[in-house]
Amino acid sequence: MEILSKMLEAMVVTLREGVEAALVVGIVLAYLKKSEKDHLRRYVYHGLWAAILVSFLGALVVQKLGLDPENEMFEGTLMLVAAAFVGSLLIWMWRTGRTLKQRMETRLSAATLRGSGLALFLFTFLMILREGIETVLFLSALSGTIGANPLYNFMGGGLGLLLAFFFGFLLVKGSLRLNLKTLFATTGFVLVLLVFKLIANGLHEFFEAGLLPSSEAILEIVGFLTKESTSVVILIALLVLPALSMLQEAWAKPLELDSSLPFPEQRKIKAEVRRQRRWTTAAAGVALGISYLLGLSLAVSAGRGFDPSPVPIPLAETVRLPLKELDDQPMRKYIVKVGGVDIRFFIARNKDGKIAAALDACNLCPLKGYHLDGEQVVCHNCGAPIAFDTIGTPGGCNPVPLKAVVEKDDVVVSAQALVEGRARFAHRK
Repeated sequence: MEILSKMLEAMVVTLREGVEAALVVGIVLAYLKKSEKDHLRRYVYHGLWAAILVSFLGALVVQKLGLDPENEMFEGTLMLVAAAFVGSLLIWMWRTGRTLKQRMETRLSAATLRGSGLALFLFTFLMILREGIETVLFLSALSGTIGANPLYNFMGGGLGLLLAFFFGFLLVKGSLRLNLKTLFATTGFVLVLLVFKLIANGLHEFFEAGLLPSSEAILEIVGFLTKESTSVVILIALLVLPALSMLQEAWAKPLELDSSLPFPEQRKIKAEVRRQRRWTTAAAGVALGISYLLGLSLAVSAGRGFDPSPVPIPLAETVRLPLKELDDQPMRKYIVKVGGVDIRFFIARNKDGKIAAALDACNLCPLKGYHLDGEQVVCHNCGAPIAFDTIGTPGGCNPVPLKAVVEKDDVVVSAQALVEGRARFAHRK
């Protein structure tokens, strides 16, 4: 599910921006045809390809700069800037969306008044470049979110562009009818939620670096927004709502023909409507099928990982935990009472036999603990994956360190180490 959900997050961005770019080009080409200036079409395509090239070069520059996983300030700043940039563009689209076509045609009229190919080239270039810049910035920020993988963003982004090209082709050919108002309203809503997710990830980075104060209530909200499962639910809504709208548009309205039309013309119209319905139904079916797979993977993911119940043990000067207890399960959790406070900790073993021990408490998030998922532990609050080798490293969403040593067949934890961890659990609500 992780691969699919991360790919689809990137696909949402490129699909929306790609469809918007396709609509821009479609409006320009339709205007040129209406004004009998088809000879200027080549400047539109030149502007389109130039904008794509510049956007691609911008993506390479951003990739070359890279994201430093240890630089929380850089990552957090990029995410918040991306969120502000995309949010402002969404607000602009909502304000001007109803009159966008008229505004464009007014500017096109001025650009083509003297048959100026350069003016038309610049108009198309700037309109498409805006979409490209937004896409590059958003995808770069998504690459730094919790649990993200740049490869998934690349794969999902490429898939979104291919779908946008396919939808654009069908729209131009008239084989597919979409309720664009509903499509953009839905995708706009999802992008708003993704903006909130970027803000949450940016704040999370600043919290890790200690640049901003936090509270359990704030971290609860931030953790919910950064979780993978939250993203999957958003993406399911993105797929289901437009798909249902497409089916409603295609089948809910009965076909009404002008009886005065000749019979061959009526038959031609009916055939065209049937063709459009088939394409629309197929597209909606694919979207619903993907959403079903996402929902199924979400249900499977709910039971993924290993999270044993804590076993109560008495406090002693030296707590010895037999390694053989890890033979039948890779993680064990324990709970011991220290000065009236329940201290929870765990020991785990990876496939290579390496042993790790830590308090079952995040350095940053509320005391929700961790579960083991393969070669990493995952924070229950925000879903941050922690590599096995870094368990117990101070800072961030790593588990709070617990001093423990392996002696022959036991993991040995001193009472003093547990007493030192008491403060983390003492103010638990």
